Amino acid sequence: MASSASAVETRSPSIVPIKERLEAYLRSFNRRDPSEYCKFYAEDIHVHLPAFPPVNSRTELEAMFRQGLSFFTETIRPTDFIVGEKAIAMEAKMQSVANLDIDFGFPFTGKTYKKGEEFVYEIVVHYEFNDDGLISGWRAFSVVQYPDPGAGIKKEILPGW
Repeated sequence: MASSASAVETRSPSIVPIKERLEAYLRSFNRRDPSEYCKFYAEDIHVHLPAFPPVNSRTELEAMFRQGLSFFTETIRPTDFIVGEKAIAMEAKMQSVANLDIDFGFPFTGKTYKKGEEFVYEIVVHYEFNDDGLISGWRAFSVVQYPDPGAGIKKEILPGW
């Protein structure tokens, strides 16, 4: 028992800054300014999203988010966290509003949306942090109802597609 408690005491100080860092990132993300929240990413970040090609740099990820903001306004509402020393798993609800008429099936709901229409989908995200406290990778998981992003999302606007 004593060795288990000792391990927890040793890890606790390193866990707090990572969770605080993620919470700061989430507040920044919800302000919807990619140039602000992309500062939380390592230059060589690797991101895997359902129904989208992998993204392998901060520059590509910022471009993808800027394009995405033209389609949807999203707010992350975390519902649970599992915190490790250099990784955090987060369960959340994404509250979304269509910024224009979406005439192709949104990958996580399979539905089309009219401008201004609101919807929610659930995600689980696994974030990894490097030694500098930057997010070096993340993978998002969600039910994919419609695997083709549709005519509205083109290779030119989604890096790596």
